[in-house]
Amino acid sequence: MDKVEKSKRIIIDKKIINQYVQTIKVEIQEFKHKRQAERERIQTKNQNEYFVGLIQKAKLELEQSKNFFTNVTDPDLVDYAAHKILANQYFYNYLLKKAKKENIKAEL
Repeated sequence: MDKVEKSKRIIIDKKIINQYVQTIKVEIQEFKHKRQAERERIQTKNQNEYFVGLIQKAKLELEQSKNFFTNVTDPDLVDYAAHKILANQYFYNYLLKKAKKENIKAEL
Protein backbone atom coordinates (compact mmCIF):
# COMPACT_ATOMS: atom_id res chain seq x y z
CA MET A 1 0.00 0.00 0.00
CA ASP A 2 1.49 3.32 -1.00
CA LYS A 3 1.36 6.54 1.04
CA VAL A 4 -1.64 8.00 -0.82
CA GLU A 5 -3.77 4.91 -0.28
CA LYS A 6 -2.69 4.78 3.35
CA SER A 7 -3.64 8.47 3.82
CA LYS A 8 -7.05 7.88 2.19
CA ARG A 9 -7.67 4.92 4.45
CA ILE A 10 -6.73 6.93 7.55
CA ILE A 11 -9.09 9.74 6.48
CA ILE A 12 -11.91 7.25 5.92
CA ASP A 13 -11.23 5.61 9.30
CA LYS A 14 -11.28 9.02 11.01
CA LYS A 15 -14.63 9.85 9.37
CA ILE A 16 -16.10 6.54 10.52
CA ILE A 17 -14.79 7.10 14.05
CA ASN A 18 -16.18 10.67 14.11
CA GLN A 19 -19.58 9.45 12.92
CA TYR A 20 -19.56 6.77 15.60
CA VAL A 21 -18.59 9.31 18.28
CA GLN A 22 -21.40 11.63 17.16
CA THR A 23 -23.88 8.76 17.30
CA ILE A 24 -22.76 7.92 20.83
CA LYS A 25 -23.07 11.57 21.89
CA VAL A 26 -26.63 11.70 20.58
CA GLU A 27 -27.51 8.47 22.37
CA ILE A 28 -26.03 9.80 25.61
CA GLN A 29 -28.11 12.99 25.33
CA GLU A 30 -31.26 10.97 24.66
CA PHE A 31 -30.50 8.79 27.67
CA LYS A 32 -30.00 11.87 29.87
CA HIS A 33 -33.32 13.35 28.72
CA LYS A 34 -35.15 10.07 29.37
CA ARG A 35 -33.56 9.74 32.80
CA GLN A 36 -34.50 13.33 33.71
CA ALA A 37 -38.07 12.79 32.50
CA GLU A 38 -38.30 9.63 34.61
CA ARG A 39 -37.00 11.48 37.68
CA GLU A 40 -39.59 14.21 37.17
CA ARG A 41 -42.35 11.63 36.73
CA ILE A 42 -41.36 9.88 39.96
CA GLN A 43 -41.10 13.17 41.83
CA THR A 44 -44.56 14.22 40.61
CA LYS A 45 -45.97 10.82 41.56
CA ASN A 46 -44.49 11.10 45.07
CA GLN A 47 -45.85 14.63 45.47
CA ASN A 48 -49.29 13.50 44.31
CA GLU A 49 -49.27 10.55 46.71
CA TYR A 50 -48.28 12.86 49.57
CA PHE A 51 -51.03 15.31 48.64
CA VAL A 52 -53.65 12.55 48.44
CA GLY A 53 -52.53 11.39 51.89
CA LEU A 54 -52.96 14.93 53.16
CA ILE A 55 -56.50 15.04 51.76
CA GLN A 56 -57.33 11.69 53.36
CA LYS A 57 -56.03 12.93 56.71
CA ALA A 58 -58.08 16.14 56.42
CA LYS A 59 -61.19 14.10 55.61
CA LEU A 60 -60.59 11.89 58.63
CA GLU A 61 -60.12 14.92 60.88
CA LEU A 62 -63.37 16.39 59.56
CA GLU A 63 -65.23 13.16 60.32
CA GLN A 64 -63.68 13.02 63.79
CA SER A 65 -64.67 16.61 64.52
CA LYS A 66 -68.25 15.84 63.44
CA ASN A 67 -68.30 12.81 65.74
CA PHE A 68 -66.92 14.92 68.57
CA PHE A 69 -69.67 17.51 68.03
CA THR A 70 -72.32 14.79 68.01
CA ASN A 71 -71.06 13.27 71.24
CA VAL A 72 -70.06 16.37 73.21
CA THR A 73 -72.03 16.81 76.41
CA ASP A 74 -70.29 19.77 78.01
CA PRO A 75 -72.03 22.99 76.93
CA ASP A 76 -68.71 24.85 77.04
CA LEU A 77 -67.34 22.56 74.33
CA VAL A 78 -70.23 22.88 71.87
CA ASP A 79 -68.88 26.11 70.34
CA TYR A 80 -65.38 24.64 70.21
CA ALA A 81 -66.68 21.54 68.43
CA ALA A 82 -68.66 23.64 65.94
CA HIS A 83 -65.63 25.81 65.13
CA LYS A 84 -63.47 22.72 64.77
CA ILE A 85 -65.91 21.30 62.20
CA LEU A 86 -65.93 24.59 60.31
CA ALA A 87 -62.13 24.87 60.29
CA ASN A 88 -61.70 21.27 59.16
CA GLN A 89 -64.34 21.72 56.44
CA TYR A 90 -62.59 24.83 55.09
CA PHE A 91 -59.23 23.07 55.05
CA TYR A 92 -60.67 19.96 53.37
CA ASN A 93 -62.41 22.10 50.72
CA TYR A 94 -59.18 24.03 50.15
CA LEU A 95 -57.26 20.80 49.53
CA LEU A 96 -59.93 19.50 47.15
CA LYS A 97 -59.86 22.74 45.13
CA LYS A 98 -56.08 22.62 44.96
CA ALA A 99 -56.18 18.97 43.87
CA LYS A 100 -58.65 19.83 41.13
CA LYS A 101 -56.48 22.74 39.98
CA GLU A 102 -53.39 20.51 39.91
CA ASN A 103 -55.38 17.71 38.21
CA ILE A 104 -54.64 15.25 41.03
CA LYS A 105 -57.10 12.37 41.04
CA ALA A 106 -57.54 9.56 43.52
CA GLU A 107 -60.18 7.52 45.28
CA LEU A 108 -61.02 9.19 48.57
